[in-house]
Amino acid sequence: MKKSESSCDMDIKYRKVRKEDGREWYTLLSIVWRVAYSHIFPEEVFEEHDKVMEDKVGEFTEEKFLGERKIAYVAECEGKIVGIMFGTLDSNYEYFKNDYADLVALYVYPEYQGMGIATAMKDIFVKWAKEKEADKFVIGVLKDNTKARRVYESWGGTLSEHEQDFVTGNTGFPESFYTFKI
Repeated sequence: MKKSESSCDMDIKYRKVRKEDGREWYTLLSIVWRVAYSHIFPEEVFEEHDKVMEDKVGEFTEEKFLGERKIAYVAECEGKIVGIMFGTLDSNYEYFKNDYADLVALYVYPEYQGMGIATAMKDIFVKWAKEKEADKFVIGVLKDNTKARRVYESWGGTLSEHEQDFVTGNTGFPESFYTFKI
């Protein structure tokens, strides 16, 4: 962490996502994916995601991410989105469906990692899920994403025996799952 970034430590603001966040949301996602998954995905995966970015920005709505059974937050530092979180009470993973809430997306710019932002956003999700009477949740993670796996283990996650492929660009990549009690 650079010295100038540490001043942001106390100035992180968390708020629900808004329609106008679309471009920053998908820009952050694109950059973090390239950093986190460059050793896993071929370049074509990133290029395909970049090609459809404008369409995704145009389709970005609060209703897509917020509602009775879903939640999305951003973390801001000095007006810039530096982290994103999306979760739902209804896991899209067939194996975990009906039993688990799902922390679907949790990404923080690399230069802001290690500042507690991901943990704070996970805690927002857990508080919300508990208020909605969920008692456990799941996080899917690419099996080769050892950095994220260490974080989920430090949060007390239990590695599930279930694995499946995360498919992108017509190719499957092994995905593991961590489960948590709320």
